[in-house]
Amino acid sequence: MINFNRQTANMLNNKYSLIALLLTLFITFSCKKDFTTIGNQLIDKPHFEGKLYDAGYVKIYDQRLDRVFATNSGNENGNNLPMPAVGVYKDAVFGTLKADLATAVSSDNGLFGGDFNNNVQILSARLMIPYFSHTYTDGNEKKYALDSVFGNHAFQIKVYELNYLLQSFDPATNLETHRKYFSDFDFTSHLGQVIGDSVGFVPSAEPVYIYKRNTDGTFELDDNNNPIIKDSLNPHMIIKLDKNFIQQKIFDHWGEDILTNANLFKDYFRGIYIEAVPDNNDGRFMMLQAGDGKIEVEFTYDEVDDNGTPGDTTDDTTETIYKKMTLKLSVPHVNHYENSLTPDAQTALNTSDMTNGDAQIFLKGDAVSEAVIQLFDDQQLRELRLKDWLINQAELYVYVDKNTSEQLLNRAEQLLLYNYDDQMNLVDLSAPENKDNGNVAYDGKLHTDDNGNQYYKFGITRHIRNIISNDSTNVKLGLRITTIIPEYLKAGDVFLDPDAYNPSGIILQGNNSGIKPPVLKIYYSEDR
Repeated sequence: MINFNRQTANMLNNKYSLIALLLTLFITFSCKKDFTTIGNQLIDKPHFEGKLYDAGYVKIYDQRLDRVFATNSGNENGNNLPMPAVGVYKDAVFGTLKADLATAVSSDNGLFGGDFNNNVQILSARLMIPYFSHTYTDGNEKKYALDSVFGNHAFQIKVYELNYLLQSFDPATNLETHRKYFSDFDFTSHLGQVIGDSVGFVPSAEPVYIYKRNTDGTFELDDNNNPIIKDSLNPHMIIKLDKNFIQQKIFDHWGEDILTNANLFKDYFRGIYIEAVPDNNDGRFMMLQAGDGKIEVEFTYDEVDDNGTPGDTTDDTTETIYKKMTLKLSVPHVNHYENSLTPDAQTALNTSDMTNGDAQIFLKGDAVSEAVIQLFDDQQLRELRLKDWLINQAELYVYVDKNTSEQLLNRAEQLLLYNYDDQMNLVDLSAPENKDNGNVAYDGKLHTDDNGNQYYKFGITRHIRNIISNDSTNVKLGLRITTIIPEYLKAGDVFLDPDAYNPSGIILQGNNSGIKPPVLKIYYSEDR
């Protein structure tokens, strides 16, 4: 009995092994044409042959921009203008950009509640906004170099009192969403008196020194009668403010509710407006850290000691006391742009060919222009969708018009390609293979090949897969100047204007240039 069962078991095992082998072979041959991808990696490559398709139709044309978001963007991760600017940017290709800045002013509750308004003497009042800068070593000396400053000419800066209440939240939505300010908002009718004026302004890379003061406000001196340095700050834009304005605006209202309540103060002192005034249509353009900006007031006041006899002033003593007061520049920060385009740029943007595409693309930030791109024509897309392709990688190359771009003051180092029709970012921007590698897969940066040709490259593999393999809508794409691609941007976000703080530009070869038109490269595999 035992021997019979063992023989039977062996026979059954052999039978099941044969069935399992046949089943495996059946599944293998039945699934020969199936394939899987993980990211951009192809599985079971022996059945496929890698090929390149670069005959895709690419149309590109100019699109004029009248304005961009200049502060609150509608994207909850990017409510405020990351890098507000002030200055004049003159470019031989595009013309002149003038950038002014409106900003709110805030105080802390109780800031003006102290009892120090007796015989006030204002020593200094100044607007201070840090530049973007970095340090380097010159010998044994630490020095600063300014970042994000363009141009070489002096210009004038005027500071006005702003009579317009800048609100962070939109009253039209019951304060549920951030208010959107655009770059064409005209503050002219909301400007008060000039409270600061600097003619021949040139940004300095020198540190800002803070000197020691005695209790009476005089400078503490060393043995050589030089003021002693207490501290130093990184380079700042500094504009002296009118002491009389500070006296009338602040100290003449000491003790009133408008100074002791933060909300009342915001409505009372609504902000300042910083205007860039070109000198002979030229100047410098500066990106500023407005979020760290402030109005600093140094003053002295008299402190009276009644020696415990408030009814008798004969034994009173008076001491002069030094004090420093600071007002913060607070959000919203709103840029106002005025662009005066050259005739060539104006003509190019006004005569853009939306039907056939352009020969040159005039692309510039700060409310000038963008480009619109159409991939594939209808017939080509129908043919591609009928092919049994596995798309491994797709890249769009857009080439620089070298001759014209040589005249630019500053070339754009990075561009952003996005879903123009839906005003959203592309799925490739938030794909793991891109996000996990510092936006390398998506790219968008300026490159130079071995022959000296410059180009921008965009990895749009997932976008092309969706169009060809998943029958997604072949939306038009938008192309804009950007400074950085923030990590928080993801597909499906409400589109954040990327050029709202970048004055640079670039001239690109269009699809009708006849030299190096844009090209879409699709690397694919198909069954042999």
